[in-house]
Amino acid sequence: MSAAISLEQVVRVLDPNTTASINDKISTLQAFASTLSGNLSLEHSAEILQIVPLGLFYNGFSIEDDRLTSILCDLINTILHPFLYEHIVSSENKPFLIQGLTHFTPEIRYLSLQQVFKCLASDADLTLMLSSDVFPLVVASVAFQDTKTANKACELLYRVATTPVGQEAFFSATCVTMLKQLLQINGTISFRVYELIIKVAVLSDDTFRECESLDLLTDFIKELESDDLLIKINALELMNEIAATPAGITFLEKANLLANISSVLDNEEESDIAVQLVKCAVLKFIGHLGEVETIDFVSLSEKYHLLERIEKCLETANIEILIVSLSTVGLIGSSPNGLKIILQRESLVSKFFEHQTSVGQVKAVFLQSLSKLFSVRKDQEIDDLTLALYKRIEARPSALLSLIKETNQPEDHIRIAAFAVMQAIASHIWGSQLMAQSDEFMTYILNRTTEYTEQGQSWKYAIIQTLASAPNAIQLFSQHNHYAQLQVYIRQGAHYRIVEPVAAVENS
Repeated sequence: MSAAISLEQVVRVLDPNTTASINDKISTLQAFASTLSGNLSLEHSAEILQIVPLGLFYNGFSIEDDRLTSILCDLINTILHPFLYEHIVSSENKPFLIQGLTHFTPEIRYLSLQQVFKCLASDADLTLMLSSDVFPLVVASVAFQDTKTANKACELLYRVATTPVGQEAFFSATCVTMLKQLLQINGTISFRVYELIIKVAVLSDDTFRECESLDLLTDFIKELESDDLLIKINALELMNEIAATPAGITFLEKANLLANISSVLDNEEESDIAVQLVKCAVLKFIGHLGEVETIDFVSLSEKYHLLERIEKCLETANIEILIVSLSTVGLIGSSPNGLKIILQRESLVSKFFEHQTSVGQVKAVFLQSLSKLFSVRKDQEIDDLTLALYKRIEARPSALLSLIKETNQPEDHIRIAAFAVMQAIASHIWGSQLMAQSDEFMTYILNRTTEYTEQGQSWKYAIIQTLASAPNAIQLFSQHNHYAQLQVYIRQGAHYRIVEPVAAVENS
């Protein structure tokens, strides 16, 4: 089938007066699509549209058939691929763009949003889009019933808002009014809008202040104070993004939200599933705060008694809350300042280490958090703190041999967490020294037959790489020729297998 005949057939099956069946249309369009391999040139696309006008393709949407709609959308997107935004909104083509942006079918609306993305190629195109009737249609698409399509509109608006001219439009009276109207539709759409607003707000302190001054975050505060469990938890998850900037923290404090949220941890009605879920969400939020190095977590912790409240949660009999509390300690202590404030609170550290003899998921999370604490590196003070932390591990005959036992556990989550602790310890000079001094540990780590899982082999390899890269590795591992063995292990790779020679025995 030649290209010319293919185009003639396309015209025939898309003609409004055609007698071709839906199956004929689909098979013809699929055959035509197969001839359009690779990215089309602008010239090739223009040639196609001279014979098969864009209006004929859009006419095909008048028939409600998912298969036909899908192949038409793919074809239009392929043909329009080389077109610049100025071509998309030409007097000849813009009606079809508007038709797509107001269409009820997800694939057709998505296709048009894809074309609007082309305005991001230049400031001139972006300005053209923002000053036209296309912009409000993109904003309206945030409330579209299809999640994929609505998220595409959100992505476009966010990308637009990362530019100076785009921010001006995003914070314009028209856009702000529309966003506030969308917030009133239903819970699903309102949280989609909150997420968009918050992503734009945290672009900078200036954008956050703009969102705040325009009351775009006012309704969000109400959601955090809601008695509805799901609404409150969803709002708490979005707060992680707000808390990523100093302006966001200032906003949360001014709205008295940090005081309100942290007080949730004082609720002792943990048999109530609502209390349990909200406490876990709050603990995760506090852990996130502790991870963000640009935030003065020490001041926040003192002001809102965060570590004191976390310590209380470490005493809970509720497994879910306990697991999240242990994880939160690890998140907060994963930075130099966080580690310092954790270790300054002796009672909290003691409560934390009470769980080193736990089993199952609690044991795994304890080890994961411990690995985060050991992973902190900066200066001699931090080295001293991590060594002091290591000495708190209660184990016989030693902490290292105890960790080896954990790597032999049947539960993967415990085994992997134990490997993570080993590697974190090995990253410190004192850790590599302790390992070098332990013949039992060196025998274990260099013996490939002690680990058969691919993941475990990768962890052992990473530990050996860490040990071999220690500043004084040659001197440190000179005993029993361990340094040479480390180098051989590294050369052979993580998953090297020792092949046992098989002796051939002749039949007598």
